[in-house]
This record gives sequence, structure tokens and C-alpha cells, in this order.
Amino acid sequence: MAITVLVRSSASETVRLTFDGTQRVVIGRGAGSDVRLPDPTVSHRHATLHAQGADFVVVDEGSTNGTFVGDIRVAPRTSRIVRSGDMVRVGRLWLELRVEPGAMVTRDVAVLTRDLALALVSQELAALGEDLTMKVRVLEGKDQGVVMALLDEGRSYLVGRAPHCDLALTDQDASREHVRLTRADGVVSVLDLGAKNGTWLGEVRAPADRPVPWRPTAMIKIGRTVLALEEPIGDALARIENAPDHPLSTDRVPAPPPAAPSRPPVPGLLAGPGVPEPSPVAAPAAAVSKAAPPRPRWSASDRLVMAAAVGLLVFSLAGLVWLLRG
Repeated sequence: MAITVLVRSSASETVRLTFDGTQRVVIGRGAGSDVRLPDPTVSHRHATLHAQGADFVVVDEGSTNGTFVGDIRVAPRTSRIVRSGDMVRVGRLWLELRVEPGAMVTRDVAVLTRDLALALVSQELAALGEDLTMKVRVLEGKDQGVVMALLDEGRSYLVGRAPHCDLALTDQDASREHVRLTRADGVVSVLDLGAKNGTWLGEVRAPADRPVPWRPTAMIKIGRTVLALEEPIGDALARIENAPDHPLSTDRVPAPPPAAPSRPPVPGLLAGPGVPEPSPVAAPAAAVSKAAPPRPRWSASDRLVMAAAVGLLVFSLAGLVWLLRG
């Protein structure tokens, strides 16, 4: 048995994270959470989900703003059974839970939940009109203050002394084509191009035979030039994760979003080895069409009673006319 957590990252996109029933799922703002929600109203370790017998339960882990199943608050450090389709609120964010026996467990949860966190932060920054472009800034050297924007996903940027480089340095200790930077899937990689003086990533010399990821916490040293990577979304995510919990007032609690559409099962996708696929079951006739109600049938006695009633009505109307003329 598996449980799926659906997180609405935008009005049109829902992220699905499916976990094995044997796993304890941590929901929170911390980087180590299985469902990583970068919102200051969500505690670092807000709630957990796990199987309890044939059911799943949600446990509030002593969060600041509480865990709710619908509009019912779960007492701190206690559990509550959740059913498929339940909406669970942590802080000001709503999650939809679905119990899906036989569903395929999500692989690379750490990568996907980080992407989810970055997407949520990106939406908030975009709504505030912030510039989300990744940049390389020269911190030290003759070209101090020069900035190169990494605008294009998948594109390589040359750094070196040659005039045709995307970031052309005046540092005489830099090679003509010193290093290649590539931005892909939100990560910047560094490839030393056989530079005579080498490329230093933090305290480690970058290899010349393969690209290595450049983390924003490390600086690149080329000759006497020091480069820094500016990642607005990642920086904002780090600030949010390190911030204290923000109390949520009741008048700022959002309404739950509409349920995400369910995905139709794909034949063979959820079936295990040697497990036959279920045969389609025809809908009962009553569900396909509804029979018309039978027409009433009048007996001879019913017709006689009806005729007498009509005659009495005609006689009464004639008497009323006679009285009015008299």
C-alpha cells in the first residue's frame, strides 16, 4: 500500500510524491524533509505520515501553527487517521492525500522535493517582481564588479582572457579560454579547459576531464580573479529555511484548493511481475440508462368515477349561473 501527497505548486501544476507504506514521511520546511515546503508558517519538522495497521495516520510534531485534517486540528504529538481524498493543512499550505494500493513509489524524492521547494519560492519571488536570473559576479581582481547573467538554460558560457569569451577577463594569469560554465536544470557546472594555472573551486582544484557542480557557497578562483555565483531562488530558499516560524492568524488561513484531477490508470504500469491486469467491468444497465416510468392505466371503474365527477362539476356551474341571473 502506498500514499501519495499532492502539492499544488501553481494554479495549473500539481506535484505528486508517492511513498511506500513502510516509510515515515516527514513534512516540513527543513531541507531534510520528504515533503519540503518553504513557507515560514510551516515548521522545520511540522508533521509526519505513516501506516498504522491498515490505515494511514498524520502526526503533528509540535508545530507552531498546527496540523489540520479539513477544519479539525490534530492535537500536538498525537495522530489522526486520514482517508484517501482528505485535505491536510500545514501552516497556510494545503496538501491532498490519496491512498493508492499498488502505486509506483516516487524515485529521487530528494531531487523532486527540492525542485518543488524551488518552484514554490520562484512563484513567491515572481509575484513580488524580483529578478530570478542566475548571475556570475567578479568579487576580486581587475574586473571587480563585472556581472555575467546566465540567461539561457543548457547554454555554455566561456570565461577567459580572449575577447570572444562571454566573460572576458583582463587578468593576465587567466588562460584565453580558461573555464566553461553550463547551466542546466537549475545547476551550474564548471569545466576547466586545461588552464595552465588551473581553476580552484573553493579549496579544491577543479578537474580538467569532467564538469563539476558549482554550489553558491563556493567561490571560483581563476588567476587573481574570484568569481561568485548568485542564485536568487536558492538564496531565498536558504533564508526561508533558516528563519524562525511565523505565527499564522486565523483570518489569513486560505480556503482549500479544488482537488487535483485523478490520473487514469495506465495498463501494465502498476502491475507487478506475474500479476495479471484487471479486466474491465461493464457498468450495470441502471448506470447506463434510466428506464422511463410506466404510463398509468385506467380501469373501467376509474373512468366511471371520472365521468361522474365531471358531470357534477358541470351541474354546479350551471346552478351558479342561474343564481347570478335570478
